[in-house]
Amino acid sequence: MNPAEEKELWRRFREEGDQQARETLIMHYMRVVRYVAGRMAIHVPSSVEMDDLVGWGIMGLLDAIEKYDPSQPVKFSTYATIRIRGAIIDQIRSLDWVPRSLRNLARRISACRNQLRHTLGREPSSQEIAAELGITEEQVEDVLAQLQTAQVLSLDDYIADEEEDSRATRKVDLVGDNATPDPLKMAQKRERQEKLVEAILKLPEQQQIVLNLYYYEELTLKEIGMVMNVTESRVCQIHSAAMKALRKVVQDTT
Repeated sequence: MNPAEEKELWRRFREEGDQQARETLIMHYMRVVRYVAGRMAIHVPSSVEMDDLVGWGIMGLLDAIEKYDPSQPVKFSTYATIRIRGAIIDQIRSLDWVPRSLRNLARRISACRNQLRHTLGREPSSQEIAAELGITEEQVEDVLAQLQTAQVLSLDDYIADEEEDSRATRKVDLVGDNATPDPLKMAQKRERQEKLVEAILKLPEQQQIVLNLYYYEELTLKEIGMVMNVTESRVCQIHSAAMKALRKVVQDTT
């Protein structure tokens, strides 16, 4: 589907309520659901299947399609990704699969790991953490495996304190309120974006192609090499050269 065809589908859906156009958009963007679900699959408990993630993600896609405003400069794929991920996270949280005792042990393990890291000057092993806490190595590894999702998704977790009896602080309580954007920061961000766009358009064609395929089409370096008929190492070199040029632009505007 080219941009013109997609634009027409959005017009028919928004202005005429064309449900066939809506269904076409849903089917076209199912790839985004599968992509997000695939990326999140490594962070969820083994009891959650890929089909569950896709199903929850579809709900987020439907919500995104209903609420998206095509007149805004944000790409739908970007907007939908946020909605899809949010829908999956909400469903995972609703499972409430992590008991309080497990969270408490996880905080002890985290505090112990930080202490050993400082003492040893390196990352401690599960065996060293277990010995320090008086539990088995299997318990340490099991807790860390089960809590992968909670650590990635939840702002309701508490920051471990060195003294267990002291009152812990929730991560969410340390998150700033971004409801009111700073006008100066917005202006600076807009200026950086404009200069970045200008810099990208001035890059050699090969570098522009690599950036587009890597960041927008989300191809791997190997896949880009196949598209451009060059080696993966050559793609890496082109990408590095482009990023070096763009990094200089960003630095000059900060």
